[in-house]
Amino acid sequence: MDSATPGILILAAGKGSRYIASGGSGNKLLASINDDAPTVIETVIEQAKLSGLPVALVTRPDYLAVRQHAVKAGVQLVLCESGGSGESIAAGVAMTAHWNGWIITLGDMPWLTVDHYRQVKEALEKGAAQVRLTYKGKPGHPVGFAGCYAEALRNLQGDEGARALLDPRLLVTFEADAAVQRDLDVVAKPR
Repeated sequence: MDSATPGILILAAGKGSRYIASGGSGNKLLASINDDAPTVIETVIEQAKLSGLPVALVTRPDYLAVRQHAVKAGVQLVLCESGGSGESIAAGVAMTAHWNGWIITLGDMPWLTVDHYRQVKEALEKGAAQVRLTYKGKPGHPVGFAGCYAEALRNLQGDEGARALLDPRLLVTFEADAAVQRDLDVVAKPR
């Protein structure tokens, strides 16, 4: 893949505390969306790969099954004992320094599609410094950063992710569907 191309960075190193607090058990990335579906992380990896962009997945060393899915799919694996999404992003960007931009997504958002990733990619390739998909005006994922943000992304810490880097004067937003905000942090309760 051309180094002038941005890549997709999947963050999958969280501890799933909100998921567990809502009644979930085990690693939410290994859950299935429905009975016939592959796991959450398999779905996220598949959609990212369908974009045609390079893909790297940041996960914890002890998440062996998540690591196996990444290896099986042929995506770059970045191991990180992350204390938050900022540290995960920093580790991922450090290991993908040859990319010319990063499209950051979360490993628990299996409803994102290749079209979401392509929309962010196209905006970055047209010169946008920062790109974010929104739904009803509220922020969603994925979020894209141009290559000029490499150093700032490598220096992130904590659990705020890259929010502090977003500048309303530079941020290009695109209205999308509800999938850009939907994640697996809360277990659906039976009705």
